[in-house]
Amino acid sequence: MKSKLSLSTDRKSVSEGEYIEIIWSCDACPDSLYISIDSGCTQYSIAVSDSGTTRIPVPRSNGKMNVKLIGMISGKKVTESLDVRVKSVKSKVAKAPLSSRLKLFKEKMQAKWYVFRAQLKYWWLSRKKWQKALWIALLALWLGMLIASFGNKPEPKVSSDQIQTAYLIR
Repeated sequence: MKSKLSLSTDRKSVSEGEYIEIIWSCDACPDSLYISIDSGCTQYSIAVSDSGTTRIPVPRSNGKMNVKLIGMISGKKVTESLDVRVKSVKSKVAKAPLSSRLKLFKEKMQAKWYVFRAQLKYWWLSRKKWQKALWIALLALWLGMLIASFGNKPEPKVSSDQIQTAYLIR
């Protein structure tokens, strides 16, 4: 005689964080009987008696929760399974006022600036004299090139043909 497992829930669709009631029964007394819950994100098992009900919280899920009733009868594994659709709950978090967010941004930037300065100071102090001299020379060269680029700008060269063409167009 084959044993019959029966498994059902009070709802086929539920939201994360709600409770769902699981109902089960087994007509033959198994060696062991347990319920396995797999939500895609978490998985756990509960040892249960031959028949009964239990309420469980619905964990975070990826859209589906699988509930299995698994029994070991005379050394053979017998299972009954069902799926429950799980709707994710999106919580709406209120944004902090703009002044608070700006203050937080300012504090973060100050902290980053202090860290940058400390790292730069450590880096500079760990250089040898010849490396420092080389860096100063490179900085002076770069500043010289920058200042020279702001100096006299070359005038655009225009040929006499371009001038005659422009005069004829007018």
